Amino acid sequence: MGVTRSLFEFDARRLSFSCIPVRCFDVAPDGQRFYVVQAPTLPPSPVVTQINLVTNWFEELKAKVPVK
Repeated sequence: MGVTRSLFEFDARRLSFSCIPVRCFDVAPDGQRFYVVQAPTLPPSPVVTQINLVTNWFEELKAKVPVK
């Protein structure tokens, strides 16, 4: 077993790996290439600009679905 050394550097803010629950990397048999599974980049969530407040929803539900 040898000394641990970095194989490459990367910007963790721009590149994230999808490693759970399985291993997300492998080394080519010839040791010349390193393969990794990259997590998809998701678009940012839209900003909430509206909230709908429903009052007396339980009374409306009881009117629509009568209890036997």
